[in-house]
Formats: sequence, C-alpha cells, structure tokens
Amino acid sequence: MSSDDSDLPFVSVVISHVNSARTIATCLEHLGRLDYPNTKCEIVVVDAGSVDGSIALVEKLGLSNVRQIVAAGCAEAEGQSLAIQKSRGDVIMFTNSDIYVPQDWVRKHVEWLEKGHDLVGGAVFWGGDKYTLTWNLPLPKSPYFRVEPGLGLGFSNCSVRKSFLNKVGGLKNLSSQHDAEFVLRSIAMGGRLILDPKIEVYHDHPFKSFYGNFKRSFGYAINHVTVVRAMFGKIVVGSGMPLYVSAGMVLREASGLDSIRTYRELWSRVRKWEFKIATGPAEFIFIRIFSTKLGQLAGVMAGSLSRRVTLLDVKELHTSRLTSNGSPAHTCGDVTHSGGTKTVVNS
Repeated sequence: MSSDDSDLPFVSVVISHVNSARTIATCLEHLGRLDYPNTKCEIVVVDAGSVDGSIALVEKLGLSNVRQIVAAGCAEAEGQSLAIQKSRGDVIMFTNSDIYVPQDWVRKHVEWLEKGHDLVGGAVFWGGDKYTLTWNLPLPKSPYFRVEPGLGLGFSNCSVRKSFLNKVGGLKNLSSQHDAEFVLRSIAMGGRLILDPKIEVYHDHPFKSFYGNFKRSFGYAINHVTVVRAMFGKIVVGSGMPLYVSAGMVLREASGLDSIRTYRELWSRVRKWEFKIATGPAEFIFIRIFSTKLGQLAGVMAGSLSRRVTLLDVKELHTSRLTSNGSPAHTCGDVTHSGGTKTVVNS
C-alpha cells in the first residue's frame, strides 16, 4: 500500500442496529480514533427506530464523518443494504454497534484487499461477561485462506470491495445469518478470502445467564447449519468440503483440554482490550462445556435432523425489526441526519 494517502481507497463503514444505547457511543468513539484519514472514510449508521436514546447519542457525538439514517422497522440486513446504497466508498466494511475496533483496523483490511483478495476477515474477542467469554477459541498463528475455527467473516469484522459485493448479488434479507450466507455464496462464486488473526475486534455482548448463553449458542448453531444445508444440501465448512467431527475433537472438548488452552490464551489477548477476567479456570471450563458447547452441539444436531430446509427456515435471533411500541414493523422509512440537517425520505 502506498505511503501517499491520496492513493488509499475510500472506505464506508456500515453499522445497522436498534436500541444500542449501552454500546453505540463507545463503538463510534473507537471508529473515531482510526489511523485511516477521515477524508477517505465515512461511517454510515442505520438505526431501525431506536427508542432508548441511541439516535440522540449518535447525534451528540458530532463526528464529522458519521452519517446516521433512521429507517424505522428495518431488519439488520435491510439496514446494511440501505447503508451500502447510500455509501460513497469503494470498500465496504461491516461491523456492529457492540463491536470496538483497534486504530489500525481499516488499514489492515485495506492492505489485504489491495493485494487482490475479495473478502477480508479476522478474529473476534468475545467479551461482555463470563458467559460470552467462553465463546472464544484459540487463534491460529498466521493468516488462513479458508474458514478456520477462531476466525471468521461475520459482519462484525469483514471488508469487501463494493464492486465484488454487487457482482455476487448483494445481501439477502434473512432473519439471521445473512453474513454467513453472503460469505458462502461469495466463495462458491470464486471469491478469494483471507482471514488474519491479527485483525481482532472486541465484542461487548453479555449473555447474562447460563441458560441465556445456552439458548444463544443453540440459536447460532441451528441457524448456521440451516444456511449451509440450504445452500449445499449437506453440512460443509466454508470451503465447500464436507464437515466431519473427529473423535479427537470431541475428546479434547469433553476432557476440557481445549477449554484450558483457550483460557490460558485469553490472558494475553485481553490486555489490549482493558477487560478483566474475573472467572476462574474451573468455572470457565464448566460454562464452556455445559452451556456454550452443549448448546452448539444441540443446535447442530437439531439443524442436521430436519428433513428439508430453506433459507426461510433461519430463526430470528435479534429484535432489529421494531416500531416505537415494540411491535413488528412492516415498512421501512428513513430519516437521514448529517451535518446538523434532517431530511425525510419516503421509501
């Protein structure tokens, strides 16, 4: 990548959310500290009609390169598609309202895109509470060119050139896992991916209870299996190859060996995020095996046993489609806030 900033591509960071008052300001503050020039970067925030003060918080920050679009009733995927439509960037970067990024986040993504890759992803440090902490996996030591445990192309930490995104047909409006569907479709159409463990973001998403963690683990797993089966007709990994669970993998999880390795690694990863690990190894292992992993296993089994599945069978895991009274919405109007002005756009 050239040392001359004029050669850098224009980047649009896309966030689609609702009712994120707890995290949205911190998310944008981190994005405001990027070492990428403001003149080459915009942040497009689509709010689905928050009623918790999120809209006012974004306005109050007053960041010069942030545009907020209030699109009442939009689902997450709809909001992201709207942000892409309104964006000016040659590169689209996806993240979430509860994700905190490092200063070099955009630069590292752009470096890989400039080398010819179509999709760039990285690692997520799952934080928030002791339950979410157990979602972490040991990280590979070097970049991978296929989907690997611990790395991913989810829309918390993903970049793609807009030209490639349009080439493969954009985003599908699924209830959940539209990012996984997009990535698998992109790979099937010949997209070149790179997953760099050094591109790590922090996910501030507490699951709050043992059962709540189990439910979310189950939900993510059954949805992911549903998407994969709907696309390939069988359970495969991101490369399109069949997925086999080895006896060794099961033994390492059941014995706690993988949990111990993960717990040890967390201490080195946690330092840069100013997150304190208040959970001892015994509690961490117990939660990871009997809540997180058991929930994932149950979800995989449930998704595998369904006779026939389509993308319409993906379950809703987020409450992104809300109106002011909390009921489901069926229209998507938007209000754009930019530079102190407010423009109503009917759609």
